[in-house]
Amino acid sequence: MLDNEVRYLLNDIALNSSRVSFKRLYMFYYGKLFNLAKSLVKNDEQAEEITNDVFMNLWARRASLTEINNFTYYCYTSVKNKSLTYLAKNQLKSVNIDEANIDIADQAATAEDKLACEDLSKIINITLSKLSEPCRLVFKLVKEDGLKYREVAELLDISVKTVEYHIGNALKALAVGLKESRKTVPAASAEPISKNI
Repeated sequence: MLDNEVRYLLNDIALNSSRVSFKRLYMFYYGKLFNLAKSLVKNDEQAEEITNDVFMNLWARRASLTEINNFTYYCYTSVKNKSLTYLAKNQLKSVNIDEANIDIADQAATAEDKLACEDLSKIINITLSKLSEPCRLVFKLVKEDGLKYREVAELLDISVKTVEYHIGNALKALAVGLKESRKTVPAASAEPISKNI
């Protein structure tokens, strides 16, 4: 969803209390926000509750939604704050971050393209699973969810340099993983295919 589409939906919700527009916004953001909450609280049920609380608060203050400059960042920050409040209340000491799974398959692709994409997705996800937890989360927020380095730095209370460091490490690991996968793919048979088949 493009920024101007999000802006249109926010205007429709703010001016007309449009439930249809709110549902579209919900459907677009829910999965991403749920994954962030889950990566912080490590509990599906609680992550669902946190994510739904954020949306209920958005609906409650729908008349002022157009005043939010960066809606995506606002949502991520809300989920982070609610997650940290939950962790503080439950006195959890450690926060483990879920693996970032990237789905690169395109709905309009051919069967052959989809198989290639599935193979590539597996290689990427296996490589990402070997990264440190903070590195995976930074990579997910920047590359999958589209946040800017500065936004990720503020969200996770780290420096922009640290974000750059994690992204650099992730990209190097992916390059190595893809290079290694090419070595294990069997070469095509050199014999010509018979035309009489």
